[in-house]
Amino acid sequence: MIHTSTSNSSSKSIFEFGLACAQLFRLPVSLIAALAGFATCDTLNPSLPQGNAYRCATILFCLTAAACAINDYKDVDKDRINHPDRPLPAGRLSPSLAWWGALTLFALALLTALSLGGPPGLLVGISIVLLWNYSHLLKYSGVLGNLVVASLIALLILLGSMIAGQPFRMIYPTVFVFCYALAREVVWDIHDAEGDRQEGVMTVANGLGIQVAFTLVWVLMGMLLLSLPLALSLLSLAHPIRFAGFVSLMLLSFALPLALYQKEQSEVAYERLVFWERLAMVLGVIGLLGAAPI
Repeated sequence: MIHTSTSNSSSKSIFEFGLACAQLFRLPVSLIAALAGFATCDTLNPSLPQGNAYRCATILFCLTAAACAINDYKDVDKDRINHPDRPLPAGRLSPSLAWWGALTLFALALLTALSLGGPPGLLVGISIVLLWNYSHLLKYSGVLGNLVVASLIALLILLGSMIAGQPFRMIYPTVFVFCYALAREVVWDIHDAEGDRQEGVMTVANGLGIQVAFTLVWVLMGMLLLSLPLALSLLSLAHPIRFAGFVSLMLLSFALPLALYQKEQSEVAYERLVFWERLAMVLGVIGLLGAAPI
């Protein structure tokens, strides 16, 4: 009986450790990033060696996971207010594990990028420097931090098209992802306003007010919605129906829970918004790949 109890306790501890790591490295988000990179390579250049597409997926998975870990490491004091359930403020993982995990994943991303050539290596190297210093940029200007994060999320499309050998074929999807990510970052700042204020981080939400921040988000969402008919009429899209359908669902999946969160601004509404936003990203990847030019 004692042996069985000890074995069950050990299995539970391993399981809890795995869940904490998955939360620290934002496993679903990192997998979506990897999927976006792989799919971009395969869509733009079907003759590309699959090894290159897998390397692109590896780079984006490692970059995303490492960015989340180092951000949690540097924001642990702020997260005690905004996200007390995260592994570091909750004490489920040690800060040193997050630091070394981020360093290891960044190194793997850079080495993999360098194996694909100078331009991908340079792009990933610059991204790593910005991500490692994101907390410093955020304290200098929360808006600058939002712009940096939005640019790096747009990297999902840009890096894939670069590795596919066609870096300028996905300009519209890259700009679309940038604007969507910027809107999303402003929303996250609304939720984190109290902690940001205590840490001296000036964002749109705590600088100009929450209602102004929501207005900015809706303006960006409106711009993205208006861009759809323009893209359909002005661009030669490979899969226009898939593009219009899935991207419309993407915007709807984010807009509806966003409206509810603006009305309630409760933790339950926020968690619901986070869930639907992740689904929206999957829909967006599928739809925006349909915007590849013929």
